[in-house]
Amino acid sequence: MRLSVKRGFQIPQRFRPAVSRMLSNTLGHVDLQRPAGGLTSIAYWVQFSRWCWTHPVPPPINGQRVEDREGLHEMVIHMEGLDLTPITYLEFGVYRGASLNWWLHRIPHPESRFVGFDTFTGLPEFWRATEPEGHFSTGGKLPNITDSRCSFEVGTFQETLPGFVGTHDLSGKLVIHLDADLFTSTLFVLTTLARVLKRGDILFFDEFSCPLDEYRAFDEFVHSYYLNYEVLGAVQGYTRVGIKIL
Repeated sequence: MRLSVKRGFQIPQRFRPAVSRMLSNTLGHVDLQRPAGGLTSIAYWVQFSRWCWTHPVPPPINGQRVEDREGLHEMVIHMEGLDLTPITYLEFGVYRGASLNWWLHRIPHPESRFVGFDTFTGLPEFWRATEPEGHFSTGGKLPNITDSRCSFEVGTFQETLPGFVGTHDLSGKLVIHLDADLFTSTLFVLTTLARVLKRGDILFFDEFSCPLDEYRAFDEFVHSYYLNYEVLGAVQGYTRVGIKIL
């Protein structure tokens, strides 16, 4: 399901040059980036709230309510049979490897492949006051994972993902775990993977309830590529969400 984009009043084309000149010569002289950003944040919270209302969480399986990330992943694995056939699991934002390790232990199929993408030197840009540039750094140290099915792509997604997509067979079942936090990083991953995403592929978001970042990236992506999808599950106020491409 996709929400259609609702556009407000549009200035007629014949008036736009005059309006542009007037605004650049008046408001353009004043730095209004901060209040404008605040209004944008409010607008996306409103939009995100509407999205949550129109995408209710499916009822719990066997009456058991899902409360955390692992529970969400376990539910989707069961629903989609992800442990029964080979999958390609791509994780963006590995940090110390907790979730990657969880998937490696949970998916036993020998032909499944797992790839972790990260700089391992922290966020490439400021996210918020508690997570500035460089936060989540491991000092360049990779997780101590010895499973031969797992490999790492070290660097920014912009540096590593295009080459990876161009040299690997991604025609099988894809499970994409997006924990990049940032709007820019998340949008880059989604748009780069757009040509290989297909019906039945799974997307997990780990910070979806940040309307200016992961939610915004997903929203702009699905509207730009006209993708249909369904929400398989969500926990913690839609912070963690599982989505299937239709």
